Amino acid sequence: MDRFAEALLSRQANPALPAEDDWFAPLLGDWEFDYQDRGGRHLKGEWYFRRALDGMAIEDLFICPSRDTREENPQPDGEYGAAVRMYNPKRRCYDMTYICSKGTTRLEARKEGGVIACTVLEDPSNQWRFVKVTEDTFHWQNVTKQAEGLQVNCEVFARRIR
Repeated sequence: MDRFAEALLSRQANPALPAEDDWFAPLLGDWEFDYQDRGGRHLKGEWYFRRALDGMAIEDLFICPSRDTREENPQPDGEYGAAVRMYNPKRRCYDMTYICSKGTTRLEARKEGGVIACTVLEDPSNQWRFVKVTEDTFHWQNVTKQAEGLQVNCEVFARRIR
């Protein structure tokens, strides 16, 4: 591993990160997923999660459509993005930044019941939610909170790559 990657990546959580707040730990690893949106579009994708920054952060790479399907199924709004979630011990949440070619989104991640809710700071009615995480699968949603409930804009059904 080169020196940059060695300094960036961490093998374990920082002791200052309480185990009960290490919500993203079950996501560490490599995932493939099926993406679907409200328009009925279905795409294959990839998502990679790693510990970073002295074990106080979780970073990820989101790729949709997947590298294997990009050429056969190009998407004008496809994303190759990265996020960093840094644990904030004073507020017991994660400060998060996601960046892709379309711009940067700032979020705050908190645990709400069994859901990890990442609220978009510029538009708190929008959340990116990990609604169900198991050892080998997870379900993620981009939702908009409305008076009549949650509108699911798009969602991901992921499987761990062995």
